Amino acid sequence: MKFEIKTDLTEKDFTAYYELHQKVHARYAYYFNKYGGIAAVILAVILTVLMIVLRMWENKGVLVPYCIFIALLVALPFVNRWMISRLYQANKAMLRGEYRFDEKGVWTGAENMSGVYTWNAFQELYHSGRAYYLYIDRAHAIVLPERSFTQGEPAAFGPFVAEKTGLEMKEIQ
Repeated sequence: MKFEIKTDLTEKDFTAYYELHQKVHARYAYYFNKYGGIAAVILAVILTVLMIVLRMWENKGVLVPYCIFIALLVALPFVNRWMISRLYQANKAMLRGEYRFDEKGVWTGAENMSGVYTWNAFQELYHSGRAYYLYIDRAHAIVLPERSFTQGEPAAFGPFVAEKTGLEMKEIQ
């Protein structure tokens, strides 16, 4: 069996990979980014109500720093998205690749398919319904969107890779 894939990751693909990576390998950062933003907005609302109840408008010296603090709390949920977008722009050129998967391993490169990974190089396998993520180590993965397959069926790819690596293909949401 043989699969050929030409990737050109979009910002949406990169964001999905980044969130998966945080969820799997940096759980605390993932939960902080996911729930910390919600908590920050709730905290801003509570502090606003509290300050109004304590008659903040009578003490004008508190008003400016408080407004800056509230603006920062409300902006917090958007900072992570902005950071991911900046990372994508910085790495855009490296997010294109060509891969050929066969019985011997994974061949990479544009012209002559020179680089190779043997099947035992992979540590973890994930499938999201839109893409496959083949982790070489905790910090590096090959991201393969299903729309990028030029040869072979995406549905057959997961069982093929799982069989060759001896690893379980984990389904994620």
